[in-house]
Amino acid sequence: MNRAALLLLVGFVSLSTLLALLIRLNPGYLTSPDSGYYLQAAARLLAGQGYVIAENGRLVWNSTFPIGYSALIAAVAGLTGVSVLVASKLVNVLAIGGMGWLWTYRLGAGRAAWVLSVWWLGQFVRIASYTWSETVFLVLLAEWVWQVHRLLQQPTVSRGLRVCAVATALFLMRYVGGYVIGVMILIALSNRLLPDKMQRWVGLSGKRTATTSLLLISLVTLAGLLFYFVLNRQWSGSAFGGERFVPTEPAGTLAVLLIQSLLNEVLLLRDFVPGQDNTLAWVGMVLQTGLVGVGLIQFRRVRDESTALSELSRLFIVIGMVYLLVLFVLRTISPFAGPNLRLMAPGTFCLLTAGLLWCSEQPAVIQRRLRPYWLATLVASGLQLLPQIDSSRKLQQVWEQLIALQSIQGPDSDSQRIDPFLHQNQ
Repeated sequence: MNRAALLLLVGFVSLSTLLALLIRLNPGYLTSPDSGYYLQAAARLLAGQGYVIAENGRLVWNSTFPIGYSALIAAVAGLTGVSVLVASKLVNVLAIGGMGWLWTYRLGAGRAAWVLSVWWLGQFVRIASYTWSETVFLVLLAEWVWQVHRLLQQPTVSRGLRVCAVATALFLMRYVGGYVIGVMILIALSNRLLPDKMQRWVGLSGKRTATTSLLLISLVTLAGLLFYFVLNRQWSGSAFGGERFVPTEPAGTLAVLLIQSLLNEVLLLRDFVPGQDNTLAWVGMVLQTGLVGVGLIQFRRVRDESTALSELSRLFIVIGMVYLLVLFVLRTISPFAGPNLRLMAPGTFCLLTAGLLWCSEQPAVIQRRLRPYWLATLVASGLQLLPQIDSSRKLQQVWEQLIALQSIQGPDSDSQRIDPFLHQNQ
């Protein structure tokens, strides 16, 4: 095992340990109301009752979330004998480990280390620690981008089947995963109408086979998606778990919300939370500005040696931007929470992955220049893991205690503070 592979293994073990520590320290083991749906459905799957949850004193088909994540939890729990809660955490860790193995095999340990380091960013550590489907969804999204990239380079039946399988898995993990159907149709039509430009931007083969394959995969996946919604309606009375498309906020309020969401995603070290103390967010913004500024200065000295974005990186950018666009459009017709860190994650994940792929492709001199600033960013992003506190109130309490201590100790306070320690040492 070479040094880069060993570092990857140590990084994975360390990340798993950090996740276990965060989960253990949290009173609710980092679960949320959504986690309750996943865990209850998984437990009932394991008990042979089907994909159901208790509602109004009876068991009903769980149309609120697709079956994928709960099925994975049930499978891991059944194979290992652990509780569904522990299994849900193992699913997330195994998903990250699986991605690590696949991308190390494809790119080599050195390049994969750049790509996989995204999981050490504070916001993705938070996501991975919760019993949420987003971790598996992100791993599948990266896999889907890779498989589409390979299919567009050289269309084959086996690659087409892989794209179809991963696209279906994305939908079964989260309903919004169905957006990849539209992306495939968009790419296929662009390939037919603008083959030269698409070849330069995302590396399409320019062959009719690629267009035909993507269109066929899109239709098959769309048919499966519609069939699933029909089953939801037949077994639960709702196609997707209740009324989701209802009037939302006024256009101005919605525009402000979406802009705030985008700005928060730019801040990698700590999010701003409306109505709460944001001292840590300001600290994070200052740190990030400094790191980016100094990093750009270092890069400018060697930028002539840099290489352009690869076709794979460009495809990740396209997928990430389309996801954010779809999310914002959906938010105008469905008043779901946020968009918050959790919902914005796929877009940010794709854009960061594109950038990290670019870093991994640069000459060694550029990588040496950039690596310290990216590592510093990962460490500083630990601010995302700190609990929300009222910093001004805490500082006021500390100040009041210092003043009270000073008034009690009197003019000889310095010697009185030091003496006890001197006596202890003696």
